[in-house]
Amino acid sequence: MVDTHALPIRVRIGKAGVTDSIVAEIKRQVFKYKTVKVKFLAGNAMGKDKKAFARDLAVKTNTKFVSQVGFVVVLSR
Repeated sequence: MVDTHALPIRVRIGKAGVTDSIVAEIKRQVFKYKTVKVKFLAGNAMGKDKKAFARDLAVKTNTKFVSQVGFVVVLSR
């Protein structure tokens, strides 16, 4: 098992939200590193809770949801 706290943040989701390029970058990072930490702005989860946003992100990127703490999500192959 990977210590997810020690992982560096590989992808940051900014004001533009989850765009096609963000989805592609997450997929590239997961392919390369197997487990990836993603940080998102609070505004990206507007209208839903952070856990739901994290699970939606996992579905969009075809990855497995590992954990979510605050505005940080860990995704894996």
